[in-house]
Amino acid sequence: MVLITYLEPLSTAIFQVGELSSLDLFDQQGILLLSKGKPITANILELLRKRKLYTLKYKLNKSQGCNKTYKFDESEYQDIVGNVREVFEDMCLFSVDHLYKTLSAVDKIIHELEGADQVYIDLNKFRQFDDDTYIHSVNVAILATLIGMQIGFAGQTLRDLTLGALLHDIGKGSIPPEILNKPSELTSKELEIIKKHPLIGEEMLKEADLSAEVLSIIRHHHERWNGHGYPDGVSQQAITLSAQVVAVSDVFDALISDRPYRKGLPPYYALELIIAGSGEEFNENIVKSFLQCLVLYPEGSIVTLNTGEVGTVIKVQKNYPSRPIIKILFDKYGNFLDSDRICDLSKDLTKFIASIDFKYVP
Repeated sequence: MVLITYLEPLSTAIFQVGELSSLDLFDQQGILLLSKGKPITANILELLRKRKLYTLKYKLNKSQGCNKTYKFDESEYQDIVGNVREVFEDMCLFSVDHLYKTLSAVDKIIHELEGADQVYIDLNKFRQFDDDTYIHSVNVAILATLIGMQIGFAGQTLRDLTLGALLHDIGKGSIPPEILNKPSELTSKELEIIKKHPLIGEEMLKEADLSAEVLSIIRHHHERWNGHGYPDGVSQQAITLSAQVVAVSDVFDALISDRPYRKGLPPYYALELIIAGSGEEFNENIVKSFLQCLVLYPEGSIVTLNTGEVGTVIKVQKNYPSRPIIKILFDKYGNFLDSDRICDLSKDLTKFIASIDFKYVP
């Protein structure tokens, strides 16, 4: 599936003096005449009337192969977040009703992801509308489920993984908000309080008739492959496989999230940090599986490079998910390019994706 671009003629009759242009306006050669959002003055309108105007349009060509990438349904995502919110906001006691709502969210996540080789989701899209605790829990569950499916989890094993991922941070509800939301560096005492949340979460859920696998995820999602995690300092095979999966998912989503004391990292940089920790902090096989199923920049998305060039993703490379192949549409000066210019980010390491627009993703 490839995004085809073309110039479509416009009439100047749709523009009025004093308005802001709602479109990028080009001449017949694809030269940008007026950027979207710029004011239309009397002089500019007169100039525009003397020239033929065009706007850039996009069309998907679906004849070039089958795209196995699936987009997570946004309304389903919001429903899942709603279920998780209800559970987290009323946690005096984890009741049968809480368990039902959480299992409902588990089933929705698995149902959405079944049958897809790769799935993408704009993990930051809903953070501005909801408390990040719920969004983070859902994102971690989605990522963990993807990895679990990639390494062969199915049935109850997969459901336990998704459930544990949804509940992995439930112990944070008992941490004072002034510590959780502190906009500056934590003191050593505050850090020790934060580090208690896996044990608090496990204790909260011990009487909830959850499997040992789910409880191990909650207790050990901050353990590390090299033994430098917490609360028990266990390493490698002493950490259940499910907890290892959630550890990778948790760190990735935490890195790309805004925190009171820092801005979230770009996804490509977060992924490179995960890769750098492979074999040390994280199980190397789980990181490899993560690379196979994660789509940061789906085909059809419009991306802006650090150079200022704008293009469309035409191919996602499984071994290099943060460095897709880009067809450049505009040069760094905003000029439309009518000839094919291909940029393979896996080969040109001086360039990277600075921002992404999902608008044209099928």
